[in-house]
Amino acid sequence: MTTGLWRGRAVRAVACLALVASLAGCMQLNLGLTVNADDTIDGQLLLTADRSVLSNRNKNIAVAYAELRENIPSLPVGEETVYQDERYYGAQITYRHTPLKDFTSESVNLVRDGDLYRFSLPLDPKKYGGKVAEQNPQNQQAFMQLMSFEISVTFPGRVIDTNGTLSGRSVSWKVVANQPKPAELRAIAEAPPRPTPSATPVAAAGDDDPGSFPWLLVAGAVLLLLLAGGVVTVLLRRRARATTVPSTPPGPTGTTGGAAPTDRPGPV
Repeated sequence: MTTGLWRGRAVRAVACLALVASLAGCMQLNLGLTVNADDTIDGQLLLTADRSVLSNRNKNIAVAYAELRENIPSLPVGEETVYQDERYYGAQITYRHTPLKDFTSESVNLVRDGDLYRFSLPLDPKKYGGKVAEQNPQNQQAFMQLMSFEISVTFPGRVIDTNGTLSGRSVSWKVVANQPKPAELRAIAEAPPRPTPSATPVAAAGDDDPGSFPWLLVAGAVLLLLLAGGVVTVLLRRRARATTVPSTPPGPTGTTGGAAPTDRPGPV
């Protein structure tokens, strides 16, 4: 009786391990990120599985992959498309100037903490192998053990702490399948100072301000009109002098104006 019970448990354990291997034996998470100085992120994430493993589970590899992905915790949201080549099938997520505040998930976290950037990717077995755990919780550890991770993060500032491989301002991790894994992948780097808000510029003359009257513009216009009027007046006076007609000249010499004298009658 005891021997039969032990054999039954052994068979179930072997079956569960085979299930884990078929689910995660050829699953990879590849991530390449660049943190920009304006607190945005560019990069790509690939979550793929071997086509042969997927086709063995379901002839429709898209359906098989969807089932497999249910064992993976949520990923940062981005522009997602299907990735496939001759060997792998999966999802490609692209990040283009994604704000840091939107780059949070159950798996990957990258945040700004004051003057520091903090990156972490927990490798907690309790977060992986959810569907496998429904059959046997112990298989979550095996599921995580069989996954592989290849991560690279480039920061705008100096890296001051990490458990990865450091090269300049970039940190990378390569965690292969069937090997012990750390509790998390982590890195801390210096963040550039945030830009200070610029002072409010003084309103220029003539700005559209419903609460003020453009006195400077009005005064300028009046001054221009006065100057123009003065110039026109001077020009008109000069023109009038140049076109004045001279007075009528006097008559011939020996003649005078007025009526001719009347002759008086002589004596009778």
